Amino acid sequence: MSSAAEPMQLQPLPAASLSPAVAKLVGGAIPAKLMAARGMAPLRPAELLVAIYQLSFDGDAVVRAAAEAAPGSFPDNVINPPLGEALPAPLLHFFATRLPGQRTAALERILYNPATADETFVMLAGRLDESLLEVVAQNEVRLLRCPAIVEALFFNKRARMSSVNRAVELCARNGVRLEGIPAFDEIVSAIRQDPEATDAAAIDSRFQAVLTAAEAASPPGGAPGQGGELGDGEAAPEEKRRAAGMSFIKFDDLRLFEKIRLATVGNAYCRKMLVRDSNRLVAMTVIRSPQITNMEIQRIAGSTNVCDDVIRYIANSRDCSKDYAVKLALVSNPKCPLGSSLRFLAYLHPDDLRNISRSKNIPGVLATSAKKLLQQREGGRHQR
Repeated sequence: MSSAAEPMQLQPLPAASLSPAVAKLVGGAIPAKLMAARGMAPLRPAELLVAIYQLSFDGDAVVRAAAEAAPGSFPDNVINPPLGEALPAPLLHFFATRLPGQRTAALERILYNPATADETFVMLAGRLDESLLEVVAQNEVRLLRCPAIVEALFFNKRARMSSVNRAVELCARNGVRLEGIPAFDEIVSAIRQDPEATDAAAIDSRFQAVLTAAEAASPPGGAPGQGGELGDGEAAPEEKRRAAGMSFIKFDDLRLFEKIRLATVGNAYCRKMLVRDSNRLVAMTVIRSPQITNMEIQRIAGSTNVCDDVIRYIANSRDCSKDYAVKLALVSNPKCPLGSSLRFLAYLHPDDLRNISRSKNIPGVLATSAKKLLQQREGGRHQR
């Protein structure tokens, strides 16, 4: 079963579905439309929300902009009651996407509204804070009907670890595979073997404490460390102080499901530490993380402290190896498969080829090939 969910494509409501008062307003003069966008139209609350939604498609740019801004500016006593009514799903989605996270009462109305579409839950699960995410996680009927909601929870670092585990295990128990979650089968197995996996008191504070500590451990700008060798370069004094203060973060003591989620949603510090994990599933999750940067990939590509599978993945991934610096790092790394290193030689600049040809840290055949390629280029230049 696929867990993918397409984003909702919003369209105007059919004219036949509009009340006479709303139809008259949206077909009327611009000043009246702008008054409605400011909440000053003589309409019932539910009709006002319908009018706002329709005006977001208006032909006048000023009216459209005013309607787009309306959800966040309307007071709670105007917007909250109708959001619990059986309004059209596209309208509820429109308001859900435009309400700021601190409008918890309004967003809660949308989450408890049976008319709200699953696509809206997917979107909200990816951006809400902990308290409202609990409302999402408790709706088991929706989670099973639309497993993309569970994936969105997994990738939202504000979601409680225990709630994510509970939702993942619920899907597994009902035969629903979550293809978007890395190492899904192994995570499920780890959850089932750990009696504390869904215990909020035991799991949540620890997971959030690691996230918070990792944020504090990161140097300004989020760079995961200096030097080509992952973790071997001489760190700046400020980074040393931070690392010393954060030495209590014991990643090795974390459960597998915690490590994999941290490798996915954690910051550069988490990725720096976890890419060297002894479990290849954790290390591979790091390199596939949607948060990973080109600079991190470059550092990992040059590291001999990571497992062979990670280096092989970078070498075989067009996206990961597209940058020149990554190609050079791979060729310079004795852990890179020889076939890949030989392939990347053709992209290297003469000075880098010269350095590779003299290197004692790579296979001899690679150094010899670099020397031959350099001689061919120089010979061709002399002939011209």
